[in-house]
This record gives sequence, structure tokens and C-alpha cells, in this order.
Amino acid sequence: MSQLQSLGNLVFHGYSGAIVGQAAHKGARFIEEHSVTAVLAEFGPTGCALLPLHRKLHFRLVVNFHGYDATVMPRRWQIRTAYRRLNKEADAFVCGSDHFRAVLENLGFDRSKIHVVPSGIEVENFRPAPEKDPNLVLAVGRFVEKKAPQLTIAAFARVAEQLPAARLEMIGDGPLLEPCRRIAAGQGLEDKIIFHGARGHDFVRERMAYANLFVQHSIVAANGDTESQGISLLEAMASEVPVVATRHNGFTETVVEGETGFLVEERDTGAMAVRMGSILNDPTLRAAMGQAGRERVLRLYAAELQAAKLRAILFPVDRNEAGSRS
Repeated sequence: MSQLQSLGNLVFHGYSGAIVGQAAHKGARFIEEHSVTAVLAEFGPTGCALLPLHRKLHFRLVVNFHGYDATVMPRRWQIRTAYRRLNKEADAFVCGSDHFRAVLENLGFDRSKIHVVPSGIEVENFRPAPEKDPNLVLAVGRFVEKKAPQLTIAAFARVAEQLPAARLEMIGDGPLLEPCRRIAAGQGLEDKIIFHGARGHDFVRERMAYANLFVQHSIVAANGDTESQGISLLEAMASEVPVVATRHNGFTETVVEGETGFLVEERDTGAMAVRMGSILNDPTLRAAMGQAGRERVLRLYAAELQAAKLRAILFPVDRNEAGSRS
């Protein structure tokens, strides 16, 4: 797309990436041929791009915000401008936590249009192994700033001093992977920290099943980027694994303090180490937290439950109630 086209889209449609021209023609034909009545747009800018089609065809437009699209992208005036128009024209907005609802409200989105629908997981795919590995501490996630893997390592280093048999396995890839390898080597932890790199879902499920503790030290990145609710936290809880994480965004809604795990302040590696040690040293506490975690996921975060909420938002029985809270 040329700069002139982008400018024209911004002026006439409120967003430089708006779907117009031949692309709009193809999209309209698809929508009409398949009798589409509702569209779920993943990420805010996608919703903005769909507005010209929405105006023409009058399908129900629901926009699902995930994180970066609401915490980082609005720093650009073009996105803020596009979001103002999106707020007026879209039918509903979806986000994963009450914390994130507040973020959207602060951006100017109409509270009556915002629905909190946490991401669900296929709970039956996650189960504990018959015997847990008593020494296995697990971390899963990309090696990027907001997941702060170096702080997880710093906390584990303190734990390893008190519990020499403890082992941290980290699954994921990213720009901080090699620096984290060097940090581990510099602290003499090569035999206590295993870096698996990027691995598939089956491998993650298997390590979750055997893990004795799951840790995630997420923080607000320098550019404002944050997590949403923490899917890995749910997968760990479904596997009957206690969680130690930070008080970060929707994590405080996913993890119940003292019941399914513990929460510590961002960057407080000392507190994280203490909480990790208290769980690793107490088999009774581990078992109770693990069971409570799985029960919570089954009750609140099963995929079919969240799918039903989305269906109700996309296809409301009474269109007059379309903007009401779910």
C-alpha cells in the first residue's frame, strides 16, 4: 500500500490500513456468499480495518483486544484516532480480564460495550502425572522483556542455594534466551537450569504433568507492553501444579493468593524465592494448591464455557441488549 493510499484511508475511513478497493470487494463477496451476520476481529487494528465493510454490510462487529493493541499501539495518535471511530461504530469489545477492561475504558471505549471473556483452555488435555517430579520447577513463555526470564532465574538461584536438588526447566525462545544462558552459566547453574528452547504443545503438556511448581515473573515492559491473563498459568493449574507469579495485569484474577498459588510484586525476586521455597518444602501445601487450581480452571476457564460467552456476544438473542454486559 502506497503512502498516498494510507493517507487517503486515514482521512476517509479513520485508519490507514482500512480494507478498501479490490480487497474490500473480495471481502464483501465472501460475507454475502456465506451469509455472515457477525465477525470477531482479533486485535483492535483488525477491527479498525473492517469498519468500511461493516458500514456497507451491517454485520455485527465484535473486536477482541489482547494486550499490545491496547497498551502499546495507542501511543500513536493515528491508532488513538482510529479507536475513537471504532468505539462509535463497533457493536462490542472483548478482553480477557477486569484489569484489561479498565485499560480499554481509559482509552475511551464505552464500558457498556466491553465484555470480559477470559481465554479458555481444553482442560481435558492437561492432567497431572501419576507421580510428580519433586525437583521440577517449570517456566514456559517467550524470552522477551515483559516475561522477564532473567528475574525467574534470579529467584531460582536463591532457591537452589537452599534446595540443591531443585531443577528449573525453561521452555521458550526469543531475544533474551542467549543472555539468560549466559546468566545461568555465570552463576554456575548450568546443571540446574535446562533451556529447552521452543517446543511443541505435546512437550509442554508432558512437562506440565510432571512439574511440582510453575513460575512466571512477568513485568510491565519499558514500552508499556503487558500480559493479559496468563494462559500458561491456566495450563499449569489444570495440571495440578501450584503457581508462583507476579501481581501483573490479569494474573491477579487467574491465581487465587494462598489457594492456587502465590503472587509477588514485579521485580521482587527475593519474595518469589521465598514463595517458591515454601511450596517446594511442603508436599501437603503443594497437593492442596494443585487440586484447588484444577478445580478453579474446570469451574471458570474451560474452553466450552468461554466459547458459550463469545457466542452470546456475537449472536445476541435480542439486539436491543447487544451492548449490555455479559
